[in-house]
Amino acid sequence: MNFSKIFVLMLVAIFAASFVSAQNLGIEYVKLNGEIFDNSSVGAHTNNLQLERGEDLNIRVRVKALADVNNVQVEADIYGYEYSDNEEYLVSDTSKVFDMGAGDVDNVDLELEIPIKMDKKYTLLRIRVGDEDGTSFEEVYQLRIVGISEEDAIIIKDYSFSPSTTIAAGRAFTSTVKIQNIGDKDLDDVKVVVSMPELNVRDSEYLDSLDADEKETLDNFLLRVPDCAEPGVYDVEIEVEFDEYESTSESTQITVLPGDACVVQQAESRTVVSVPGEQEFAAGAEGAYPILITNQGTTQKTYTITVSGVESWGEYRLSSPVIVVPAGDTETVYLYVEADRDVSGEKVFLATVISDNDSKEFALTADITGREGGLKKGLEVALVVLVIILIIIGLIIGFNKLRGSEDDGAQTYY
Repeated sequence: MNFSKIFVLMLVAIFAASFVSAQNLGIEYVKLNGEIFDNSSVGAHTNNLQLERGEDLNIRVRVKALADVNNVQVEADIYGYEYSDNEEYLVSDTSKVFDMGAGDVDNVDLELEIPIKMDKKYTLLRIRVGDEDGTSFEEVYQLRIVGISEEDAIIIKDYSFSPSTTIAAGRAFTSTVKIQNIGDKDLDDVKVVVSMPELNVRDSEYLDSLDADEKETLDNFLLRVPDCAEPGVYDVEIEVEFDEYESTSESTQITVLPGDACVVQQAESRTVVSVPGEQEFAAGAEGAYPILITNQGTTQKTYTITVSGVESWGEYRLSSPVIVVPAGDTETVYLYVEADRDVSGEKVFLATVISDNDSKEFALTADITGREGGLKKGLEVALVVLVIILIIIGLIIGFNKLRGSEDDGAQTYY
């Protein structure tokens, strides 16, 4: 009986020693995302901090020293995450060491991030406080991990390009995109677009639906870099559209190298000018020379037309001394020449078509047949002769009708 009492007293003494050691430090409160959180109902699921996948968890621990302590540290952990060995920085954080004197109070800030790949479940946040020589102690807080909000429900988990992220102009490459619905609801009408906006190149794939927590890999994207794309680094945009109005995107880059398929069309300078042959007109009258200008180049051109050699025997005017001809088109400029009244015979003069640094000269001929007044007089004489002839014809017709009337009056009727 005495031995039993002694054993119980020893256990009490050990427990008391541990309790005294733990009392070197105390936690006055814990703030989670800015609010003081109560941990009195852990396990009952009646006071859970709800957090979405991918959401930050900001933790402030207010620590009080009950005695002088050295090398104090505060830790925050979420246990049970499958990929914690590779993503420990998301579910575990530890403060730097610091000293405190008895009665000191200090705030320690820690930060965790709920992993995107964490299961939706109830779990615990563990806060531990300890110093170098004392006994650490732990407080736990109830968390509930839920899917992300619907507008951010789809994430682009991974993407790749084949054959590589370096491609020659004129060549094609394929892309594979892996997406996941990390929300709580199934989503319909999912569209994935891979594009190179600067080159106006894009390809799309569609999914009728993507269930909650479902992953899908799309690997039929085919994009071709234009033959004459400038070498350089280009942005590649990967965009996922879903649920009518929501979207998410990622951006990366590929390098375009010079290709061997680019054929640059050099601008041609060839111009074709057509002019008429000899034009015949009377002195004092005006002759017209249509000049057809055809621009067979690949860019529009401006042409200037000049005339020389007319001043000594007549005058000229141009319908348009300057004309713009689009690539591949033909325009007409009219040159009007009027000879002086005392001029006759053939006259030769020059028309010049000028564009940029090129010019073409053309010899034109005017056959001046005579004075315009002589022609007019001749026409007047011909008109008088025609009138006389018509008068004569009228007299003959009238005479014949008169004779016919006399013959009718001599007949006898019975």
